Amino acid sequence: MKNPYAPGFWCAIAALVLLSATYFYGIMLAHQIDKALIFLDSASALIAVLSIVVVAWASVQGTRIKKRHLEQGKTLVLIWDTKVALRRVETVFDRYFWGSYWQPGRTFQEVMGELTGTPLEKSLETLKKQCLALDKQVSDEGRHWLNNARELSDVATAMARERYQLDFCDPRAEVTGGAVINRDFEVLVYTWTARLKSFDHQLDEIEVQYS
Repeated sequence: MKNPYAPGFWCAIAALVLLSATYFYGIMLAHQIDKALIFLDSASALIAVLSIVVVAWASVQGTRIKKRHLEQGKTLVLIWDTKVALRRVETVFDRYFWGSYWQPGRTFQEVMGELTGTPLEKSLETLKKQCLALDKQVSDEGRHWLNNARELSDVATAMARERYQLDFCDPRAEVTGGAVINRDFEVLVYTWTARLKSFDHQLDEIEVQYS
């Protein structure tokens, strides 16, 4: 990264050299003091203009740096909020499929293998909104983050439907010790885990980029 204060430094050096040259020239032309004073006044005016330019430039640079820092801070907050939303999805997912949510007393939609109105659906929708905001802030690849959230949502929906098939519609499903064994369901579980880790890894990478 280039030093933003380097031009100011070189301007100061140039001003010092110019002052030295002016002083030396004035000494040489001591017998023509009027010309020496005129030259000195011109040099002083030039140095004053250079000083104003340097101050203005420094002010503009400071404003740009401040704006860039504000944008970086805003982006980091969005990244952190997206991470929180992703962790919420992961927690609710585990509870929904392996814990307390998958118990008697479920809604009709849940029984029929739908996520409508469930805590998992709500957490996924929150993640999608957060990803859309992140895409707007770091929009280089269209809706990259929103697409990641949609992929997770699609896998969760497919798992809910597959679980419904296993629980109610597949008399051939093998059950050992209360655990349902099904290859398609195992593939979905693996897909969910892989996409979740990939999503998390990408968020880590972009966080480092904007830190």
